[in-house]
Amino acid sequence: MKLFSLLLVLFSFVFSKPLEERSLIELFKGNYYSYICLHRWIYINKYQKKNEKLLSLVAYSCLKKNYLTPALDLSKVLRVTKTGRINATYINTLYLMKLLLIQYIKDGYDIFDLVLPKVEGNLLAKVFYLTQQQKPKVSDNSFSVRENDKTYKVTFKEDINNIFIEIYKNEKLIKKEKFW
Repeated sequence: MKLFSLLLVLFSFVFSKPLEERSLIELFKGNYYSYICLHRWIYINKYQKKNEKLLSLVAYSCLKKNYLTPALDLSKVLRVTKTGRINATYINTLYLMKLLLIQYIKDGYDIFDLVLPKVEGNLLAKVFYLTQQQKPKVSDNSFSVRENDKTYKVTFKEDINNIFIEIYKNEKLIKKEKFW
C-alpha cells in the first residue's frame, strides 16, 4: 500500500503541468492562492479592462492568504464594472481597518465612532468591530477582545508592519493569522 501511494505521488509529480503553464482558473481551483497573488501583475497586465471577474479571483486569492497590501494593486484596477468597484471597496476597507488598528495600537487613535462599509466573513473585520465595541486597553503593542468563549489577541509587529491575530478558545491557542 505504501509503495502504491509513493508511486501515485511520483506519477502525479512527473506528469503534472508546471504552475506557470496552468490557467488562472486551474490554479484557483487547486488553491494556489499565494502563487496567484504573488504573480498578480501578470494577471493585471493580461486582464485589466478586459475581464474583472478573473481579476477579482486574483484579488480573492490575495485575501484568502491575508495579503492585504498586494490586494491593493487589484483594487486600483477593479473599476470598470459595478462588481469590480464593490470588490475594490471591500479590499480598501480591509486595508483601512488594518491601518486604523495599527494607529489604535501605536497612537491611541480613536476608532470608536468611525463608520466603515460593512465587511462580512473576515477575521480582521470581526476584530475591528469588536475593538470598536469593547475599547480594549493596549499594552506592549497588543490588546485582546472577546466574543463568547473566544479571545482574539491582536499584536502589531512594527519591524514587519503586520498585524497578527491569535484566536484562543477556553484559553487555548487554536489559530494564528498574519495580515500583511
